[in-house]
Amino acid sequence: ETKVEEGAPGCAGRKSVVQFRALSTEVTSKLLEKCRKEGVTVSNALGAAAAYTASDFIGRTDDGKVDGSTERNYKVLQSLDMRRYESSPFGDDASTVGCHAGSMDLMVGPLNDGSGSSLHSSSGSNLESFWETARDGKDQTLDFVKDNEGPQEAVRVFDAAMSISDMNNLVHLTAMSEASQGRAYSAGVTNVGVYERQGAVKREGKESGDRDTLKTKHGKYQIDDLYFATSHARTGCLYQVSALTVNDKLGLTFHPASPLVPEDINEDFANAFVELLETVADGDSSSDGAAGGLLPKGAVKQASDVAVASLVPAAFLSHAGAWSEFLSNVSTMKSNLASAPDDFWAALNFWIFFAVGHPILQPVLWISDVLHGTPGPVIGDLVPALFLAGNVLVIGALAASKEIQKFANVAALAAFFAYVGAGLDGQAGLGDFNLQLNDQYKGQIVRGCPTYDQVRQPSMDNFDLEKYQGKWYEHKFHDWTQFKEVYDTTLDIKLTEDGKGWVDDFAVKGPAPAAAKLSWDKSPVANGAHYFLFGRVDPADPPGVLRESGFGVEFPNYIVDVKKDAETGEYKEAIQFQCLERGGVRVFEGINFMSRNPTMSDGELEEMHWRAEKAGMYPYGAGPEQMHRVERRPADAPPLDNSWQRMWHAIGFDALLELLTESIEDGGRS
Repeated sequence: ETKVEEGAPGCAGRKSVVQFRALSTEVTSKLLEKCRKEGVTVSNALGAAAAYTASDFIGRTDDGKVDGSTERNYKVLQSLDMRRYESSPFGDDASTVGCHAGSMDLMVGPLNDGSGSSLHSSSGSNLESFWETARDGKDQTLDFVKDNEGPQEAVRVFDAAMSISDMNNLVHLTAMSEASQGRAYSAGVTNVGVYERQGAVKREGKESGDRDTLKTKHGKYQIDDLYFATSHARTGCLYQVSALTVNDKLGLTFHPASPLVPEDINEDFANAFVELLETVADGDSSSDGAAGGLLPKGAVKQASDVAVASLVPAAFLSHAGAWSEFLSNVSTMKSNLASAPDDFWAALNFWIFFAVGHPILQPVLWISDVLHGTPGPVIGDLVPALFLAGNVLVIGALAASKEIQKFANVAALAAFFAYVGAGLDGQAGLGDFNLQLNDQYKGQIVRGCPTYDQVRQPSMDNFDLEKYQGKWYEHKFHDWTQFKEVYDTTLDIKLTEDGKGWVDDFAVKGPAPAAAKLSWDKSPVANGAHYFLFGRVDPADPPGVLRESGFGVEFPNYIVDVKKDAETGEYKEAIQFQCLERGGVRVFEGINFMSRNPTMSDGELEEMHWRAEKAGMYPYGAGPEQMHRVERRPADAPPLDNSWQRMWHAIGFDALLELLTESIEDGGRS
């Protein structure tokens, strides 16, 4: 007969309902053997089974259906016997009744709704995801009990909550809550273990710690089955399972709170839980998920563990000196700006934004070239069928194995830090990704920014800002706010009507043919895109200095040198120099070689380098080896037209770019 326990007063009549189940000795033995093979405990498997079975019931509709596309995370309450972690005189010698037993939270997921029934239907052919969840539970448990820190702190927190924080009242309020219904966990698992291995009460005359184990037979009396449960009616888990192995049979008690879990649902849950355990006990896991048995057991896990342990540290160590120098400069800047922390964070965030942007672009370009270089039939004249099939395989592998996911994530993170480290080391493109603060020139550290007078050339005498307006073609740059992957860069500079501000319409196309040989003409910005830079003209500055604003910072934009047309006096070449310094540390420098002509010869560019060197700009990146030459298509080249460009136009991408351009320009002018 099923007995029920009435819920505490004020808990809307909640009461415990119970179902009893037991695995046969054969299934129990198989489950134990499989757990040992997979490197987990039975408790770890029970925790995974609780989460997977809960996924079949949480979110289930009234007609018993679940939406398999919905993902959820599960919090499982795992009971622990913390007495073993206490030392004498408070150890588990049965001489005291102490607050030693406890629990910990297992975080599981995300799992798709119906994950448990999916394992049933697979007939045990692919259970690696289940065992990965069990192994993850084991790792979480080991982290918790490591060096006895978790158990000790848990008891201290519980003691403080009871004596200081009025925990009883908090539990009462949670139990009374209409929102939570006293449910803090998706599921809970308590596994006592093997009954016959539990320590018995210490008998009189026995030495401390000398205890017998429990017996199932006492004289003519024999314990055949034994079940236990604790009430969750007031507060606790939505689904709760308590386990005890007696006579080589795993006994299970399912005891949630009704009406939150009606008795018929509890019965279904118990049946599904047992069926899942029988499936995993009999089934074969597919080694490392997507590997499909082609790799040795645990090969992907070993690879991911190696990745976690070595790849990211190796990425840092490969540029350790550069990272150390960078962190030292950041520390100096922060110390010098102690009274102006907003200035420090604005400058650092400016650096981070562009330092992150460059490495993120690289895989995008690589994937794009793979897409457009994949052979075979092309769907809709856009995407190769083989590329889609490859994506399905890759996504399937990532979805099937957490170890592959972890390996991929760690490898990507290591590649990211290695790329940024190369930028700090001056090994990743001196023109567009020379990231070091206060970087060096010819072995000497160059600190801070020069004044305008230190770089200004005689050609700037009687400089007329009105004549400087108009369209300029950029031919070379040293500037990590720009990307070497773009081409046909132009700047269209205009003063505001009152002459107190200026707007720079910065136009680019990308990626450049050299940067993405197979996909450059398929890009949504292959025919051009615009973004706007804004600034002010400070009357206190000498002519030739513009104040530029963007991304939370303002810095001077020096017009260092101009070359005039001998007949008209119009400016036909210009050298610009931007420099951002905060707290005595140079965060950014930008140098632009510009012309009114869309083409420049090598000789003309060499002359600009000579003028920049004369201005003292080589230490800041104006040397030929430190500048990137902008790629250009012929000025009269027609707009690109292909199936991808027509697709971008059909979905309105070009119209969206134009709308954004107008919005940004209007916002900047206002």
